[in-house]
Amino acid sequence: MKKVLDFIICIVIIVLCGFLIYENKEKFIMLKDIVLKTHSSQNLKSNEYKKGINYEFVKIHEGDTVKNKEDIKNTLYTYLDSGWDKYTFSCDKNYSSCITDVKLVVDSNNYLTDISNYVHPFNTFNKINTQITKAGNITLEKTKRYSKEEIDKLNEKVNQIYNENYDSSKNVKENIKIFHDYIINNTKYDKTFKKDQIDYTSLSSNAYGVLFNGLGICTGYTEAMQLFLEKLNVKNYRISSSTHEWNLVYIEGKWLHLDLTWDDPLVSDGSDTITDKYFLIDTNTLKSFDDGEHEFDSETYKEANN
Repeated sequence: MKKVLDFIICIVIIVLCGFLIYENKEKFIMLKDIVLKTHSSQNLKSNEYKKGINYEFVKIHEGDTVKNKEDIKNTLYTYLDSGWDKYTFSCDKNYSSCITDVKLVVDSNNYLTDISNYVHPFNTFNKINTQITKAGNITLEKTKRYSKEEIDKLNEKVNQIYNENYDSSKNVKENIKIFHDYIINNTKYDKTFKKDQIDYTSLSSNAYGVLFNGLGICTGYTEAMQLFLEKLNVKNYRISSSTHEWNLVYIEGKWLHLDLTWDDPLVSDGSDTITDKYFLIDTNTLKSFDDGEHEFDSETYKEANN
């Protein structure tokens, strides 16, 4: 009788232990699922300046995992284009060179600049800080190029200029010319800048310096013009050479170059001059000028290869 009782007690203990193990396993699975879902979404919300456009060089990347260099590039583009301040992604377990490749990309300022040229000026950066764990999680956090105060003031200024100058009786090309001329007529090239010492935190290098101080360099002219191109709903991005930057614009079924800096030439007597030599021209025309400043990477800015 005692043996039977001991056997029954053992069965009861085993059943209870199994139930407790199963219950805890279920709780663990649920917790793990919650953690994964939280990592996947990261509660991120894109801002109003997101374009969400796929180009030949960069495309929106879906998901938080990268499997190759192309994914890394597209993840950086997605991060910037969405306007996120901070973003974490991870390496696929089979991507053995992932960390090395990420470091190569984020340590290359020129490469990051090329990627950022495809996003709205308000979503680009002065610096990107990167944290990388041994487990293969990479966190990006940027220092913004424009402060919230600057963005608010620029939006107000752009709206004012737009409302005062936009002509509904004219086509898109003619309205682009209106804002091209406005910027040039109200801006002087900042001659204090040295090309080998460009400081992207300086106001002359962005739209604020151009539209509020009337001083700019090529990046400032380009970003100021881009704000009006965005207002006109014209597809565009910035294009860079090793020493210069200008706009690339999609209009009437073609990608055309637009360079306000070179249409606002410096003359010996200091007088204000405006030209349209670099106003919405094709790549062949641009190359024919052979000016030494408009040599761009055709593998990066593929839309310009016309």
